[in-house]
Amino acid sequence: MKLSAKVWFLTGMIMLFNVFFFWIKPEGKILTIVSDLLPVICVLVSIIGISFAVKNLHGFDQTKIAWIMLLAGMVLFLSAETIYGFLEVIMNIDVNEVFPTLADYFWMAGYVPIFIGLVMLVIGYKKSGFSFGSKSTYTFGISCFILITVLIIYKLLIPIIQDPETGKLAKFVYLYYPIADLFIIVPAMILAYITNLFGKGLISRPWRYIAVGFLCMTTFDIIYSYLSWNDMYGPGNFLDLLQNISYLLIGLGGIFQKELIESV
Repeated sequence: MKLSAKVWFLTGMIMLFNVFFFWIKPEGKILTIVSDLLPVICVLVSIIGISFAVKNLHGFDQTKIAWIMLLAGMVLFLSAETIYGFLEVIMNIDVNEVFPTLADYFWMAGYVPIFIGLVMLVIGYKKSGFSFGSKSTYTFGISCFILITVLIIYKLLIPIIQDPETGKLAKFVYLYYPIADLFIIVPAMILAYITNLFGKGLISRPWRYIAVGFLCMTTFDIIYSYLSWNDMYGPGNFLDLLQNISYLLIGLGGIFQKELIESV
């Protein structure tokens, strides 16, 4: 059985357990413990998957550096998830009351190497001379992006900015997540699109998974910012499924990249 098939099976088992556990929603601290442990496990899967891709890239060229940047971002996300769980489970801190926490700074830092890595890969494909697709596709994509951005600004960002009860630092962090996600989703979708032009086989598969993973992460962060700002987010929220599956899909992308390199 291929490694990707094994990771697919593991992903399915984790998500089934996640759905079942959040559905029964046991009372007491066990809910908080499991809610904080699941994303740690999922981001570890992501780190392992990307590590396989990095290990199988020979030399130290732009492509390998870009994947290392993605790995660095996920390591920072792991630090954030671990700190978040420590604050809630060990320190018994209501993170919504002390927002932003130390975990948020690690999450925010993680976006930087991920964005750099994705842009480096887009630039690498551009320099290679491969087809970048049709202008009409990019025009449609830009139009959708602008529309979604306007809706996010109008429905989420402006109300947060105008809220007199939210401090300046908290406002900055609330706004940072959806804005950073929008910056990340663009190069991720471009990579998925241009590799899909090569065919729907193994070449395009890594970036399809990674793009969908970051799309899930973007959706999670936008809704999380809204719920957290309105004190409506807590342990066992089904929204966490989006965050967990985003990590797992990005990890699968790394595994498929490893198999692509081996096949070549």
